[in-house]
Amino acid sequence: MTRLDVKNLRFRQVNEKIEDTGDRDIVLENVCGQRYIGAGSSGRHIVIEGVPGNALGAYLDGTQIETCGNAQDATGDTMNAGRIVIHGCIGDTAGYAMRGGAIYVQGNAGYRAGVHMKAYGDRLPMIVIGGRAGSFLGEYQAGGGVGAPRRGTTHCWEFPLYRDARRQGVSPL
Repeated sequence: MTRLDVKNLRFRQVNEKIEDTGDRDIVLENVCGQRYIGAGSSGRHIVIEGVPGNALGAYLDGTQIETCGNAQDATGDTMNAGRIVIHGCIGDTAGYAMRGGAIYVQGNAGYRAGVHMKAYGDRLPMIVIGGRAGSFLGEYQAGGGVGAPRRGTTHCWEFPLYRDARRQGVSPL
């Protein structure tokens, strides 16, 4: 496992350091608002200590990203595959135009999470939100699943399309 201190680095420098390590398991320390962390990445496990900027995991293609705190807007934007785990809350438009993979949020999500999600080939994108979600959850959705608590419970529900796909053995990941 490689630990990288990314304090005061710009997002391009952060992603270059990730690629240059050659290591599959990476911990990013002192993250403070850098955008596009892990953009287009595949085959890695990235743990983020700090708060990443917008578009965390944009165009993700198989990497697993775990954030030990909150994440900002557009988490998982247009992601194809992989997994993003947020141990906190996320901003607006998480999972915008996702085509595959999964986003798990321990806390709340801002407005328009899961907007324009769509099934792509045999992939079904999925977002599970442990807290509350803002307005327009899953707006214009054309495939995949979004889960958020029902009022008064801590259990999650799933859109029928995702539930039915799971019953047929199609994986969202």
